[in-house]
Amino acid sequence: MNYHQDTYLYKGTIVTNTWIKTSEIEKYSPITQVYGVIFDDEGNILIGRESKYGSWIIPGGHPEKGESIEETLKRELLEEVDVEIENIKPLGVQKVTFPDDSDKNKAIYQVRCIAKLKKLNPQTPDPANGNTWEREYVLSNQITEYVKWGKTGEAMFNDAIELYFSLNPIV
Repeated sequence: MNYHQDTYLYKGTIVTNTWIKTSEIEKYSPITQVYGVIFDDEGNILIGRESKYGSWIIPGGHPEKGESIEETLKRELLEEVDVEIENIKPLGVQKVTFPDDSDKNKAIYQVRCIAKLKKLNPQTPDPANGNTWEREYVLSNQITEYVKWGKTGEAMFNDAIELYFSLNPIV
């Protein structure tokens, strides 16, 4: 299997991200975040940011106790960018390794899924912080111009686009 990796400095610690394309999400633990690559009917991808000064990201967040991946993703998308989604499919995990941690090579996992936009709701403040997120749809072939997540992000977006269009051919 071909894994893509990036290493960067985060709060003084060297962190390694590894993209793992898999539908077997249950094999990975602990899952600390769930993010969605959300497509509209034209195959564009939803991005959001908390303020006009923030970075564009794909929406998602932390699972609450007892929540499934799907429940987490649906809740976070409603809270952050006020959209309802359907046809959620697991895409893979990003393994985040903290080699400088006291636990040698401690790793956490961030799940990535694809889904289709079901409903675009009027925007409301995020209950977590009161901010109203900006949201945009961008052409799928331009996603990495907005969401700059390195080689792992590029690989993840390529896999997301490939999976989405294999399930939803545009005629």
